Amino acid sequence: MIQKTEAIVLRRMDFRETSVIFTLFSRDFGKIKGLAKGVRIPNSRWSSPTTLFSQNAIVFYEKKGLHLITEAELLDSFSNRWASLKKYSAAMYFMELLDLIMPLEDKNEEIYDMALETLRLLEKESDVQRLVHIFEIKLLSLSGFTPRIDSCVRCKGEILRLAHFSNRWGGLLCEECFNYDKKSLHINHGTVSTLNHILRSDNDRVSRLKMTKPIKSNLSFVLRGFLTYHLDRFPQAYAFMQKSL
Repeated sequence: MIQKTEAIVLRRMDFRETSVIFTLFSRDFGKIKGLAKGVRIPNSRWSSPTTLFSQNAIVFYEKKGLHLITEAELLDSFSNRWASLKKYSAAMYFMELLDLIMPLEDKNEEIYDMALETLRLLEKESDVQRLVHIFEIKLLSLSGFTPRIDSCVRCKGEILRLAHFSNRWGGLLCEECFNYDKKSLHINHGTVSTLNHILRSDNDRVSRLKMTKPIKSNLSFVLRGFLTYHLDRFPQAYAFMQKSL
């Protein structure tokens, strides 16, 4: 069956002499993998619309496992507008994290739109680390991995004093429940408030959110631990990104 959709290029891998296997995140089919023949032929019609991060309108023959991509029309290349290594490395991290979290063929238009908007915001964003954390939190929420941070994940009680973030329990533990996971991480109240604000607010309100250096540092510590615990492997692009931030 022939299918048409919009898609963002998450990953590309050379295959044989002239072909490429693409991992794409599409609006209508979620994450898909497809083979495009002749991409690496000099002066090929594929040369422009198949770069990493680019958004394309694609046509493919639907097959079990690996689809056959026959057409691609470039809609936006994004990377041509990023003048810094910092922004390029952040985009690499976004794509790899999206690839790791999302299963194949799981349609999620909200995540597609969020990823597309993040790539657009990256052009004008001066605080890249802030945008990284917003993307991480929104992606966790929209993919069903939202940590519980409005109350203690174990006793459901309000957290009045010290808070600890438990990867195993998937959210905050109060001071009384801390003993159920002594590996849980201390998280300050400013970080908790920031997480709640991002999870509950629309894009316009989130775009105006300011983060202090201590909150960004605490978020990095907590979110990296949570993502590492729940993923088979952590994005390799993270270390590269951290060197440039």
